[in-house]
Amino acid sequence: MKNNFTILTALMLAVTAIFFFSSFKQAKSAAGKSKLMQLTSVESLVGGGAARSRLIASNAEGNIQEQELGHFFSLVGIKFDNIRSNDITIAAKLEEYINDGWELISSNSSFATRPSSTGGDNGILITRYVLKKSTE
Repeated sequence: MKNNFTILTALMLAVTAIFFFSSFKQAKSAAGKSKLMQLTSVESLVGGGAARSRLIASNAEGNIQEQELGHFFSLVGIKFDNIRSNDITIAAKLEEYINDGWELISSNSSFATRPSSTGGDNGILITRYVLKKSTE
């Protein structure tokens, strides 16, 4: 009886070990089967309509798509319509990718200014969105 218990225990440990170690192997292979894409919004903060703002999508294969965005300032001040339009454009692009199976895994923003030759400051706002898609 004690011998049967020992065999049964050893068998259960072996089966548990097989499931345990195979789960690591599956997780490792699943993690390696994905691709990344970066979506970058470049919003220029230059007065007078001289700015260039873009939404750029790029992937590891070097494919790049570029879409124009509105400028934040005109000669008379802030262009709130362009800010709203940019928000809608960026949200629509993110929604398009998410509906296509991409997952947003990271986003970050940075801002930089430099003095302009006319005495004010010029600036740029860059937001990067990193998306991941499983290839399985």
